[in-house]
Amino acid sequence: MKKGFTLIELMIVIAIIGILAAVAIPMYSDYTKKSRTSEVATNLKEVVKMQILWKQDPNLGGKTDQQFSKGLASIGYKTSTGKFASDVNGCKPNGSQTDKATTDDDFACGKFYAYTTNNSNVCPATGMSATASLAYAQAIDPDTVPNDGSSNATAWVRACMDNAFNMNHDVM
Repeated sequence: MKKGFTLIELMIVIAIIGILAAVAIPMYSDYTKKSRTSEVATNLKEVVKMQILWKQDPNLGGKTDQQFSKGLASIGYKTSTGKFASDVNGCKPNGSQTDKATTDDDFACGKFYAYTTNNSNVCPATGMSATASLAYAQAIDPDTVPNDGSSNATAWVRACMDNAFNMNHDVM
């Protein structure tokens, strides 16, 4: 009596593994995209908190009659990468990045998102009015974040937060 598996048994096992992989890999891809959005709320909240502190601290130039800080350079915000760019494309791996924010419109480059300040009453993500939309995030590569092409809660290409810590996000 011989020990071992027959060729047909091995082929059945390989077919089952192939079917399981075909189901699991797309699900894993979706989960990794969703996990990349976890940094957005935390970073936007930090930018807004720093802008509020800037406004309330007279030593930093903020006065009660002034607007919130208009730029990342004023509040000193940076991500864990410590890199800045003049636009979202500059935050891509081959983009032109600097070690310091130099203008009000600079973006702080994160791993998947670029962050900047936004002093308007319109959220760039949704185009809807907001009471002082202060922080704005945009995906560096929209293909790496959840985006089903419609305007709903699973779309995370762009997001903004106002001074009441309300966050809105939408597709481009």
